[in-house]
Amino acid sequence: MNRRLALAALASASALLLASCASAETAGQPDGDAVTLTHPSIDGLEIDFDAQPENIVMDCYAYSSLHEYGIEPVALFGFECDNPFVMGDADISDIEVVGKDGEIDVEKLAELRPDAIVGQGTADGWQWFDEDVNAQITRVAPFVALPGGDTIDGRIADTREIAEFFGADVASEEILASDEDFEAAKEAVRTAVADNGLNIMLASPAKEMLYTGVGFAQADLLAELGATVVGAAAPETGNPWGQVAWEDASTYPADVLLVEGYSDDFSFSAELWDALPAVKADQLGAWSSKGAMTASTYAQWLNDVADLVSASGKVA
Repeated sequence: MNRRLALAALASASALLLASCASAETAGQPDGDAVTLTHPSIDGLEIDFDAQPENIVMDCYAYSSLHEYGIEPVALFGFECDNPFVMGDADISDIEVVGKDGEIDVEKLAELRPDAIVGQGTADGWQWFDEDVNAQITRVAPFVALPGGDTIDGRIADTREIAEFFGADVASEEILASDEDFEAAKEAVRTAVADNGLNIMLASPAKEMLYTGVGFAQADLLAELGATVVGAAAPETGNPWGQVAWEDASTYPADVLLVEGYSDDFSFSAELWDALPAVKADQLGAWSSKGAMTASTYAQWLNDVADLVSASGKVA
């Protein structure tokens, strides 16, 4: 990895020289006008582009959100690119991959001469790269962080603003219909939780402990819809996950467990996990702390939650 990054500095410099020449050639053309993105969720951040960005490299979380708007990347990198729960119906089979998990080939990235790089992160770069790597990728192209507002509705709206900047039609019939589906799904959850008053936990079980998602935007959305969400509060700083020792897991009475990335292939087992009432009753469903931030995705998720809650009983 270090050797690739060292070599990539030279490739990055070459790419910047080529990009400068290209900018000079298009400076007088209508489609070469400089544009600025005012970031929707990072206060005061404005990202300047020499021209309307077209060639975009994305992490897979970004593609899961933007492909619904017709925004296609020239390459991908990042985590969970092969996770269907995160990626939904996004097809990546014909898209070049320049990095996997926490690594990236900056030389390949520079060769693509992207106009923008989009992914989870901050104004300084991608969330999982260290400062040196982010310094290199942001010399290749401006980095656009996915919106990270406090609410799901806010993140969906802000992501749509990013999509519109990149040229998407965000007022199409399909997008407007997804908004209606989202509102109907919210009502379905309101009805389901009002009918039976079950406690819901958003969780991610691991060998060392049980992690809980109190305070995550997904948990807050369910709480706003009337659900009782249980679990350990997030630490004041650092890792946002609540941390529960396995011997204390039963002290949070959950009737329904929503498990991070849960699917038919879920196979986690531990004595104290298997003993939890919701696990014994098979009242398990899915949630994701990342993935597509669209109205259609959250409409489907909320409908699944409503169905699960309606079919579940009080067990804790």
